[in-house]
Amino acid sequence: MKKFILNILLLIGIACLGVLVAWFVKNCGGQEAGPGPEETVRSFYSSLLQGDWEGAGDLCAGTDDMKSYCLNFRKFWENAHKTDSSALAAASGILSEAEMTLSEGQHKKKGIFTALFTITAEGGASRTKRVELIKEGGVWLVNRIVAAE
Repeated sequence: MKKFILNILLLIGIACLGVLVAWFVKNCGGQEAGPGPEETVRSFYSSLLQGDWEGAGDLCAGTDDMKSYCLNFRKFWENAHKTDSSALAAASGILSEAEMTLSEGQHKKKGIFTALFTITAEGGASRTKRVELIKEGGVWLVNRIVAAE
């Protein structure tokens, strides 16, 4: 009888240990709360192209650089919308279907990620920017966008 009780206690202990490990992996295992760096950058540019300023702002760090970048993009977008909305719609459609890739990604320090972000349209035209993201509260945010060197 003692052996049976010891076996039961051993099984309960193993089960509790398994539950504890599962909880630890779920809560402390480094899972990202949101999308990774590449998806964050894609979503940011998609929001800008659609004129979703709030959505783009949610994907940005609150730096002056990003506020200025978004404001300049918005001014350009609104001006293009006023002067020739059909051309803007066509250009946005082409860009939304363009291939977007992140390359040469590297973690500079804990919570900082830099990469080259390239948008390539169907005709082969492309544009590359250097993008820096920071991780705040487990979520990647676009922190800086500059011309690629």
